[in-house]
Amino acid sequence: MKNEHGGNVSEVSRRCGIDEDRIIDFSANINPLGYSPAVRETIVKETDSVLNYPDDDSFDLVSGLSEYHGIGRDNILVGNGSTEFIYWIPIVFKPRKALIVTPAFSEYEMGLRIAGSEISHFQTESDFSVSIDRLCLRMREKFDIFYLCNPANPTGVLTPKDELCRVIACAQEANILAVIDEAFIDFVEEESLKKEIFRFPNLMVMRSMTKFFGIPGLRIGYVMAGVSCIAKIMENKPPWTVSSLGQRAAAKALCDGDYIKDTRKYVTTERGFLRNALDEIPGFKTYESAANFVFVFMDSRIGLNSTELRDRLAKEGILVRDCSTFHGLGNRYLRIAVKRREQNIIIIEKMKEILKN
Repeated sequence: MKNEHGGNVSEVSRRCGIDEDRIIDFSANINPLGYSPAVRETIVKETDSVLNYPDDDSFDLVSGLSEYHGIGRDNILVGNGSTEFIYWIPIVFKPRKALIVTPAFSEYEMGLRIAGSEISHFQTESDFSVSIDRLCLRMREKFDIFYLCNPANPTGVLTPKDELCRVIACAQEANILAVIDEAFIDFVEEESLKKEIFRFPNLMVMRSMTKFFGIPGLRIGYVMAGVSCIAKIMENKPPWTVSSLGQRAAAKALCDGDYIKDTRKYVTTERGFLRNALDEIPGFKTYESAANFVFVFMDSRIGLNSTELRDRLAKEGILVRDCSTFHGLGNRYLRIAVKRREQNIIIIEKMKEILKN
């Protein structure tokens, strides 16, 4: 089984006969500003590093992450994107029963199924918020592990840190490992649970440098957790999963304070613009988002479902994420990444044109 994701530019180019450079990809939530200038400089400068095996300990990158987050080096483990840990955590900790807060990234379920786990789902409320009281009650059902993404993918809904701590405390009482995916938390860093790993030994926080730092092709992710959890994964993790160029470029990106500040400001502004423009389209409704994308509901007035509208846009060289493949969602939801203003205007105008016709 191959899970569907955004960012399939090459596949759409082949299928629709459109040059890749003419495609605007709103299906993958990558920083609209691109990557930091420091990343480009480092890749050019460090090209010859590919002649040697990468540092298996990712020493410089872990040191940079330690300083960036104020977390000890022994509490951080770097991998080939956070997806590496989505697969390794179930293999290492061998959970019999797992709970996933949905809708959610499909790879959680895939990783758990490969490890032989029995999977249950916890559905969010009608507005896609998480009922903390209901989730705490579910913790009594003797699960071994639970997964929650914050801000959520694909909805963008943020669950406040204090409320999540209540859930993790309930999980700790029930001896349940809590895996919190913070792939989009960089946009609201103050809500990260990273410092809570010292309070909750059952907490593992996954992070990605794909979305905020705009380097999906370099495959950099990491997990922050108590020393014992990190050591247990490290014992089982294969060597050399993070490339030399990836390690060096990611470490430099962390030091670019202007880029980090500009990204947060730009995404906040453009997300507001995109939401307002989408809400003005009859039959569209957007949800409050704390990430770099907008979650859209399409009612029956549209005349097309999410899959049909996605396909119509693809023929025009515009990619959006059809959310019908997310557990618990029907074919009335789209996820649209925040891009540059001129690109955001293009998708709005193209949607209006398609729906008018």
